[in-house]
Amino acid sequence: MPGPRVFELEEAQRLLPQIRKVLREVEDIRGRLRELKIRVNALEMIWGAQLKSEDCPDRGEFEHHIEAMKKAEQEFETCTRAIASLGGHLKGLDPPLVDFYGVREGRLIFWCWQEGEDEITDWHHIDEGYSGRQRV
Repeated sequence: MPGPRVFELEEAQRLLPQIRKVLREVEDIRGRLRELKIRVNALEMIWGAQLKSEDCPDRGEFEHHIEAMKKAEQEFETCTRAIASLGGHLKGLDPPLVDFYGVREGRLIFWCWQEGEDEITDWHHIDEGYSGRQRV
């Protein structure tokens, strides 16, 4: 089985427009999920266990929101797979962080990009996280 895709810095830079597009979708999905979760929580607070009863007047709305959440979660998974198929590793969402494998001075590293940055300007060793970022 082949190892991870390893990028030259310039190759990873060229993927950023596609990564940004997927991350905009992720943010839209997360917004929908937050809204749906608020609605589901409100219905659960109002009705409690009765919400699952056939005669609960809000049961249909509750089930609709649950189905919408499942669909949004599937869309989220599709987005994370899209990032992975490009060779990126989604490391965080607040803020969005994406790493790409690279090589620097003969060692395997991550080219490290954070949403809001125009380009990849940092890297870190694969056994370190964001706090180990160093300037390219």
